[in-house]
Amino acid sequence: MNVETQATPAAQDVAVAAPAPVRPETPERVGTPVVIRIWRRLLRDPSLAVTLGYVFVSFIGLWSSYWFYRGFRLPILEYMQASDFLVAGLRDPAYAILLFASVGIAAAVSWPETYRREQPERVEAMRQRWWGRYVFSNWKWGRWSSIGMAHETGIVFGVMWGLIAASAAYVSTKGERIRDIGSGHRVEVTLAGDAAAQPQSARLLGTSSAFVFLWWPDRKVAEAVPIESIGRLTTVRSRPAKAAKAPPAAASTPAAH
Repeated sequence: MNVETQATPAAQDVAVAAPAPVRPETPERVGTPVVIRIWRRLLRDPSLAVTLGYVFVSFIGLWSSYWFYRGFRLPILEYMQASDFLVAGLRDPAYAILLFASVGIAAAVSWPETYRREQPERVEAMRQRWWGRYVFSNWKWGRWSSIGMAHETGIVFGVMWGLIAASAAYVSTKGERIRDIGSGHRVEVTLAGDAAAQPQSARLLGTSSAFVFLWWPDRKVAEAVPIESIGRLTTVRSRPAKAAKAPPAAASTPAAH
């Protein structure tokens, strides 16, 4: 005799109403600012960190190029192509130096508050010493939480805006030195089809995939010359001025008696 067993309706209701397992919140997800999570993710994935660093350096290079050529009244964005946007930050190593300096400053400034949150007992012990009260200050106005922002997030945004302002100031000063005192890369320009160079030397401001940007000090004019129109660029090294020789002293003659 076959005996068939069937689940009762009550058992079916219990099986349906069984709650799903709750995923416990890890310390990584509770009370950790978004900036710290992103930083830890970048440490676990170096390739992603390199990609983001490259994109950020390219953005700084593009931003700096705009302010640099703006002083020469050249609409640089209209002369650039898509490939120029990707290499804009690689033309000057100063942009990479600014990036690494900004990361170091952000890490150094945000470290005390991060360490305070992770090791509160040790911080209180350190505050018993004179230097601990300065490093781990309780001054509430020095924390970004007073405006509703995590400390690390506020530091990163502050350093980012400082980097943008510093890069613009750097290229603006560089352009002023070229226009006012004649610094920069001095070149002799030979146009395509010409046998001799132009009578006046120019300052090479930069290049793109299709143009060469020149500054003519005598005419105070900046030009975007197509690459096809350039035959040759010759670097002119400025020679140090030689010291003027003193005129020979006149031979003295004995006075007549």
